[in-house]
Amino acid sequence: MDVRRLARMVGKIEADAWVVSAGTSEVLQWFLQQKIPVFALFGRRRKLKIAGVGPDKIPALVEATQRLIALGHQRIVFLDSLYKFSEPGVTGTAFLDALSAGGIITSSYNLPGWEGGLEGLYAFLDSSFQHTPPTAIIAGSASTYFATLHFLLSKDIHVPRDLSLICVDDDPYFKQCRPSVSRIRWSSHSVANLIVNWVRNISQGKEDTRQTTIKAEFIEGGTIGPAKG
Repeated sequence: MDVRRLARMVGKIEADAWVVSAGTSEVLQWFLQQKIPVFALFGRRRKLKIAGVGPDKIPALVEATQRLIALGHQRIVFLDSLYKFSEPGVTGTAFLDALSAGGIITSSYNLPGWEGGLEGLYAFLDSSFQHTPPTAIIAGSASTYFATLHFLLSKDIHVPRDLSLICVDDDPYFKQCRPSVSRIRWSSHSVANLIVNWVRNISQGKEDTRQTTIKAEFIEGGTIGPAKG
């Protein structure tokens, strides 16, 4: 997501159009400034005049948060590099509001964000478990989910016995996981069709900056349970 590195890469590749996955607002704005046909697959697209698609995760995220609170969890952390307490965005705000509605006083503890990619994530996890460890973590992506799970296993922290774990993304590999992964799911088939339709439109010289939102649902799996103690 480094705009300067991205600019160099785009300059070296001959392409008629780009699909940007989980782009930051800075990355998507850069594409718009270049006047390159671009489709935002998820990411910070909502306030930009750009074609895109993404699931409406907010109702499902709120439901997942409420479920954790009902299970007795008070120390709930939403891990996503795109959101932090000072800049929560629409998604982060919905999560914080759900915590507040459940009687939990919110702070940067609940929505920390991080910088530095994977190393930054591991550094955050290492520090967070030294003092007031969370009893539940909501991972903002499948890659964050697997990295977090790997960290927990290295510390002999078991899911869901010691900590509940939810992913707001879906991943084909989740089907092979036991216990089943608690996650937010939506139709990937619809996403593929929308991208194909967009490509068809721009290939015919049509301007297409429509954004589509897909319904998502919370699927409770075996990775969440009552808060320990």
